Amino acid sequence: MIEIVYNDETFRSFLPIFATKEFLKTKSNHYGWIKNSNFILPFYIDKRGIFSKLVFTTQTIKTKNNSVQDENDFLNEAILKIKEMKIDYIAQPLANCLFDAYPKDSKYIRWGSYIVDLTQSEDNILKNMHSKHRNVIKKAIKEGVVIKESDDIDMIFHLLKDTMQRQNRPYVSKEQLIKLKKISKFYIAMKDEVIQGCAVLPYNNFGAYYLYGGSITKPFTGSLNYLHYYAMLEFKKMGVREYDFMGARLNVEKGSKLEGIQRFKSRFGGELKEGYLWKYEINPIKTKTIYFLQKAIFKLKGQDYKGDAIDQELKNAK
Repeated sequence: MIEIVYNDETFRSFLPIFATKEFLKTKSNHYGWIKNSNFILPFYIDKRGIFSKLVFTTQTIKTKNNSVQDENDFLNEAILKIKEMKIDYIAQPLANCLFDAYPKDSKYIRWGSYIVDLTQSEDNILKNMHSKHRNVIKKAIKEGVVIKESDDIDMIFHLLKDTMQRQNRPYVSKEQLIKLKKISKFYIAMKDEVIQGCAVLPYNNFGAYYLYGGSITKPFTGSLNYLHYYAMLEFKKMGVREYDFMGARLNVEKGSKLEGIQRFKSRFGGELKEGYLWKYEINPIKTKTIYFLQKAIFKLKGQDYKGDAIDQELKNAK
């Protein structure tokens, strides 16, 4: 029997950080878990005026060894339960979500994420990196780049904002960063007392996740590579099992900026794990209205709204 619950006390031992109430309440006051005896699926609800969307923050969490068909049946039941909640649409989930199945009538794409195993030795973590990453990390250390934790929310906010604006992407609010600090490590890279880049990494023992990252326009060579390597070693010491680079498209245009970003992630020696990313329209009229409003807002800012990753991938596949 499927149900929606609003407390995670009885199943916390199964939950990665994005599935816990500590993370969910940073996103909304309306959150919960859809579950049965085999699966757990965390969500939060974003309500703005007459519109409401539901967002999943992890893929389906399995509490037993179940089949893909079992998961598919669970997701189809979950859709029926969500429809009872009068939600307008189920939005694209967080980029770490790699579902093994997708519900009927959903929009879906194949998706991946580069994940580094932190249970291996420190020597192997470095050894498994691409030689170019190893070389620039060694150079950064030799040239005096310093990685450290930071509580300077203002500095990190402005660095993330500047980075996202250069990429014509929305940026995280300062209030959100303040909330995230309780469950995250904020690392910065410094060279000659000048910040080069930063990373916001929520974590628990299951994994650490590269949720947000920013840099100056031309960071010192190797400083960002070193930042991630340093963070990996620190999380390993804390007993964290994985380091997730939060999403990778499986088809990217050669020579594009996106290809460069994914090459950077792939060269840390992580495994490219694959699954599905999906979303679901419950109220088509409101969904189309939301898309129109988003496009209009971007246009006012002089930017072109191309939809989420699912929209873009489906359009490119035509």
